[in-house]
Amino acid sequence: MDIQIKSQPFSADELRQIKKDLSLGRLRRFGAIVDHQKLKYSYNALVAWVKPALNSKLTLQLKAKDYLSHIYLRKAHPDWPFGLYTMIHAQTQKELDAYIQELSKLLGDCGFKVLKTIREFKKTSFNPYI
Repeated sequence: MDIQIKSQPFSADELRQIKKDLSLGRLRRFGAIVDHQKLKYSYNALVAWVKPALNSKLTLQLKAKDYLSHIYLRKAHPDWPFGLYTMIHAQTQKELDAYIQELSKLLGDCGFKVLKTIREFKKTSFNPYI
């Protein structure tokens, strides 16, 4: 289903119906897939960070960054000490570099590795039931 891009894409009745369908199991998940290329966000990178000491303030600061679409915590390994991952989207290389430096300072210069997007293979959600 295509959704119009506007400040209120659904009426109150439509939102109630979606909520009802979710609660009754008629709808399992509701989400959006954004085509970053069409939005001119052509400079994307997954940045792996040596896991900093996270607290609720830092977590809220990360969530507030509009250039981050994903934030993951994973277990680090002796051969791969990175435990925090952020997906950054920018319109220019300069902007991407500035975002990475901003996050580095915010995270206490904990060390990171930039994993740039080379090619996208799939633009659909994972469905474990297929």
